[in-house]
Amino acid sequence: MAIEYRVVDDPEELKSIVELQTVVWSMPASEAVPHNMLFAVIHGGGNVIRADLDGELVGFSLGLAALHGDDKLLWSHMAGVVPGHQGKGIGTGIKYAQRRWALDHGYKVIAWTFDPLQRGNANFNLHILKATASTYHINFYGTMTDGINAGMPSDRMEAVWNLENEAVINAEHTPPKSVVSEFPREKFLLYSNGDGTTQVQLPSVWNSDWYFVEIPYQISKLKREHLQQAQAWQVNLRTAMKGAFAEGYQAVDFADDGKRCWYILGKS
Repeated sequence: MAIEYRVVDDPEELKSIVELQTVVWSMPASEAVPHNMLFAVIHGGGNVIRADLDGELVGFSLGLAALHGDDKLLWSHMAGVVPGHQGKGIGTGIKYAQRRWALDHGYKVIAWTFDPLQRGNANFNLHILKATASTYHINFYGTMTDGINAGMPSDRMEAVWNLENEAVINAEHTPPKSVVSEFPREKFLLYSNGDGTTQVQLPSVWNSDWYFVEIPYQISKLKREHLQQAQAWQVNLRTAMKGAFAEGYQAVDFADDGKRCWYILGKS
């Protein structure tokens, strides 16, 4: 299995990236970023990276030149792998190819948003890549109709990837370990009761080194079968995360025991 990561800047070649978007996100072509806009992003200081598996296009990333205040960063607007090739490390390879390009072009930080209810995204961003998050956006993109996001407000958390952080550098070659090994129930800000309902418990005094926030193990399945429960999870997740972030905590890791999963929050 040969995987190649390559920067794309040819306008004609970018058309295949448009087609790939429709496959990764199950979206109509009308909602994909068109090839001329991709080229404009590249011309403006961003980049597009493609991943090829044995010569077949299977993934890509799109990064835009951006500013947060006076801080220059690369905003990773899109990064995805076709469903048939997910779970093979290709997404990780794309992000580290993006990291190398960013450092070569003067960027120290890459940031992006992700759906905080999606277990795979949370684990990938916070545990595998060692990004952090301390910003929660409610209905960030407005109503979305693609196959992944349709049915609920487009809440997003903002991942910040500090490219020169030692944990980020080490994670490219060494699987990261959890930052904490014990998860007492009283430190969970949000957890499942086991009967389809959820419980929020915010402390009156925020004095713990670590707090934990559970999310549903299979949000897509829950949305299909019990939409109201999925909506309740989202509302309670907003409360838990925004409360913790306001107290100076940030999401620094993610845990998955095979049946349940949760964010690990620590002091920033």
